[in-house]
Amino acid sequence: MPLINLIETQILSKKREGSQLRISKYTFIGAASIIGLSYFALIAQGVGLNGQQNEIEKKIKKMKPLQEQIDAFKKEESNLDPKLQTLEKARVLTNRWANLMGHLSVNTPNDVWLTSFRSAAPDPEKPIHITFNGVGRTQTDVGQMMMRTQNSFDLEGVSLVGSQEKLFEKVSGIEFEMGGDIVDTAEKKKKAINMDKEEKI
Repeated sequence: MPLINLIETQILSKKREGSQLRISKYTFIGAASIIGLSYFALIAQGVGLNGQQNEIEKKIKKMKPLQEQIDAFKKEESNLDPKLQTLEKARVLTNRWANLMGHLSVNTPNDVWLTSFRSAAPDPEKPIHITFNGVGRTQTDVGQMMMRTQNSFDLEGVSLVGSQEKLFEKVSGIEFEMGGDIVDTAEKKKKAINMDKEEKI
């Protein structure tokens, strides 16, 4: 009787070992399959990424001539900037002159005559200075002329330089000279540099 139990125990033990081996085998096969599938998935993904990279490189090559044209246009634009700025300054200054002449033609008193004017800009950091010479019947007319000129939006710092009575063919009058600065005609870049220096001091 004890011998029979021992044999049965051995048989059961061998069955358990066989079951464990089969389970281990299936587990190993399953794990290997998962690893294999993951590997192939990674390979497929890598192939897809390589394809995308190739497409991107092709697009970059196609866009390269366009980028070169854009760079050339930017370079040309940067070369034209100084000329454009010069033309813009000239346009603004021309408009200011036209506005100023228009203002004087409307606001010059009836008994005042402008005989000449001149402009000078010896220092680029300072605005263009304009000087007017003229004749008025009375000192009051000259004062009125100066006040009206001060109302021009294109002039600043208008002041009377001097005046004196003068005889013109048996008729007396007041000869005068006044001057002012044309607005926004000083170089702004140099002004900005000077302001930076003053702030540091």
